Amino acid sequence: MTNSGKLIRRKAPLIVFEGADGSGKTTQSELLNQYFSKNKIPFSYISFPRYEDSIWAQMVKRYLMGEFGGVDEVDSYFGSMLYAGDRLSARDEIRGWLAEGKIVIANRYTPSNMAHMGAKLKSQSEKSKYIKWLEELEYGENKIPREDLVLFLHVPVEVSKKLMGGRSVDIHEKNIRYLEKVVVQYVRLAKERENWETIECIRDGKIIEESEIGEMVLEVLRKRKII
Repeated sequence: MTNSGKLIRRKAPLIVFEGADGSGKTTQSELLNQYFSKNKIPFSYISFPRYEDSIWAQMVKRYLMGEFGGVDEVDSYFGSMLYAGDRLSARDEIRGWLAEGKIVIANRYTPSNMAHMGAKLKSQSEKSKYIKWLEELEYGENKIPREDLVLFLHVPVEVSKKLMGGRSVDIHEKNIRYLEKVVVQYVRLAKERENWETIECIRDGKIIEESEIGEMVLEVLRKRKII
């Protein structure tokens, strides 16, 4: 429902890029933006967290900078509320784009929390309970659009760390052990969920060229009959 109470009808898919930090999500999102623009395919793009547009995202930044404690000190449910608030504040805009028939490309979305916050939990039963709660919160209570396709860019942590280079790191990026757990969680989710596709970005121990990964993304979209 919109603020006016009118039902918005979904007409186009929501595509989400996911992967560990430094896996190339922003690069591949931009390449897909360029492809859609060149081929005159109606689309809109959004990237989370929206630090410049959302008070919730400003709190996310404080979390990532360690103001509320280290990775293992901040509760998964608490941390997720900050990210969920950011997505909720963008809900009506995203739903409007979809209703207009625009494909929406999102750089990170709810699956980011499934992987990152889920990785903090020890047992699989705890992880499953958390994900069930998160989906009820975001898709049920907050009524954000559910993603139609998740493109998981699979890059080992040791490679993604090199790709990040000397950029400033947050409490997630500086914790290698935690990032390894995040990748494991992503891999598990990708195997369990039909709307996920894994893009293997490594060949013979080296990162594949950006343009070739981009072609792999397009091939998935063709297979899924999105383009």
